[in-house]
Amino acid sequence: MYLSVTTRAVLACFAPLVVAGTVQAAPLDDLRAEIAAQKARLEKLEELLQATAATTAVANRKAEEATRKADEASKTAQVAGSADKGALTMPKGFTIYGIADAGVEIGNYGQGSKTRVQSGLGSASRLGFKGERNFGGDLTAYFQLEAGVSIDNGQNTGHSSNVSNPGQGAASSASVNTTGVAIFSRNTFVGLSSKRFGDLRFGRDYAPIYLLANASDPFTIGGATAFRLWSSAAASRFDNGVYYSTPKLAGLQGKIAWSAGMENNSRANVGVTGGAPGNSNTGPEDEGKGWSASVTYQNGPLYLGAGYLSFMRMGTVAAPATENIERSSWNLAATYDLDFVKLYAHFLHGEDTQEGAAVHKPLDRDIWWLGASVPFKERHTVRAVLGHLDDRRSTDRDSTHYGLGYEYALDEKTDIYAYYARVTNKNGGTNSLCAGGTCQGYDSSSGLPANFSPRSLMMGGRYRF
Repeated sequence: MYLSVTTRAVLACFAPLVVAGTVQAAPLDDLRAEIAAQKARLEKLEELLQATAATTAVANRKAEEATRKADEASKTAQVAGSADKGALTMPKGFTIYGIADAGVEIGNYGQGSKTRVQSGLGSASRLGFKGERNFGGDLTAYFQLEAGVSIDNGQNTGHSSNVSNPGQGAASSASVNTTGVAIFSRNTFVGLSSKRFGDLRFGRDYAPIYLLANASDPFTIGGATAFRLWSSAAASRFDNGVYYSTPKLAGLQGKIAWSAGMENNSRANVGVTGGAPGNSNTGPEDEGKGWSASVTYQNGPLYLGAGYLSFMRMGTVAAPATENIERSSWNLAATYDLDFVKLYAHFLHGEDTQEGAAVHKPLDRDIWWLGASVPFKERHTVRAVLGHLDDRRSTDRDSTHYGLGYEYALDEKTDIYAYYARVTNKNGGTNSLCAGGTCQGYDSSSGLPANFSPRSLMMGGRYRF
């Protein structure tokens, strides 16, 4: 009984501790449960924040896209408003381009020193329009309309061809080189182009033989060029022409062109050039007809070319002659670019023959030139050419051409220049110089005496766009 009481006393002493331990254990379990619950809530909150951020990013992107479209719509509206007010908008694939070139020439062509304000001294001034449409894949249709512009008087300029322009003659035009006809007197054509099958065009364009002269001339047929000698035995353009260029293959490319000439409604090759009086559709049947071809090779700094030309020149055909004068020419061209200097070389042989005529071969000559262009200090270029015409007939009317030029680039498309050119003649020769890109030097039909050595100093500026 005593032990039972003692036991009870002991138990009574330790009972509070047991109860306290039991009571303390319960809050710890509750705390752990609460922490677990808070963790779960935090995880859900984090998931919600991530979802909200993603939604916000999408909303921001949509807002930015909407802002961009609104800006574009505003710009379009402004352009439309400007167009309504007369501003110019360009259709897709359409381009306006050209060269505005003018300056002062001080020249002597046998009648004393003359000072003239001239257009196209460095390059022939021009205004052109181009357009193209791609039909998907490899086929593109295009057109070009290019007019010669005389900056000094606002007229259009004449550029001769196998058919030529009325009043301008069959060779290069003489000063004053303006005309009231043939507005797009430079190049005017429409065509189809394919990288696989080549290029085909119809209209008025350069004869392939001329493209070799242009590529191998240090003055690019302008300024102090020797082109006037060259043009006396060849032709630069075809009217009423069909032109085909092959694709380039390992640096090689071929070109061929054929011209229907004057397209006269006639059976005879004897008649008045341009048609009988009162009938412009008659005349020598084959007048102006001809063809030209070339083959070129380009690899890095090297360019090589060979070309051929044959066409029936315009002119009245009277018996005993049985056809127009046939002009046939062939040429070789080469350039090599050494970076610090580019070298140029060209050779042309040309002759005229006429069946049945008393003088069967009224022209037989060789023309050559050697040239160089030297760029330095980024903006400066010096150009030079030495050319010679060898008259192979008994007349022996040889001529030698000297050309020198300096150009200073104001930017990539604008420059100022000074050129000097001189031609010597002998044995009654009357060969002249071009005086710029439109060959405005006076010739024998405009006051140049026989055996005179014309000379010209040209200074001006050129703006390309």
